[in-house]
Amino acid sequence: MLKHAAAENMGDSAYRAIIRMILDYRYRPGDALLETELAERLGLSRTPVAYALGRLVAEGFLEKRKKMGCVIPVPSADDARQVFYARQVIEGQTAAAAARNASPEEVADLASVLDQQGVSLETHSKEQFSDTNEAFHLGIARIARNPYFERYCRHAFWRSNAYIFFFDTFYRGLEQTTAPGSRTVDYHQKIFEAITRHDPQEAGKLMEQHIIVTYEGLLSRLR
Repeated sequence: MLKHAAAENMGDSAYRAIIRMILDYRYRPGDALLETELAERLGLSRTPVAYALGRLVAEGFLEKRKKMGCVIPVPSADDARQVFYARQVIEGQTAAAAARNASPEEVADLASVLDQQGVSLETHSKEQFSDTNEAFHLGIARIARNPYFERYCRHAFWRSNAYIFFFDTFYRGLEQTTAPGSRTVDYHQKIFEAITRHDPQEAGKLMEQHIIVTYEGLLSRLR
């Protein structure tokens, strides 16, 4: 049992390390991520690296290709439109369910995530901003108390990050950096407030708007 837990922890560490490398642009869309190369870079055996890559494939962030291993998807305007539309529909319903079901403890957890996200925006920490964005969206999916919502939210969320990491100006570190990140934090705050008030209609509407605005901000660069 202890060995299994240790193996999972190593796999989780490899998973986060691979995401950090992608955020640092050591890999680009179309690049293959090879187990042996990653294991050497990270100083790990191939087992936790294989676990991490398998998880990223299952979550939709990477694609499995014959003879190439795991590949970062090549951008496609049509695929981006479809994945963000899926997020809009699924996460709108998920936020509404979360507003109906949120406990005081869960609301407090979301508040803590938003505090950390504000710090990551001020310090321009791409890794922390990514972590808190994940914690916010997937935290809402858990609060919805529907395992299907949670599963499909996770998949669509990570697939959309294949576009966000490479095309969002906050992650790319361009001069006009804080506007997209600030917009995200503002929407998160409003969604949080609707969940706190147990207002499913407003929470769902705001989440849908948030996803649409994020997609529209990427659109010109995707073209």
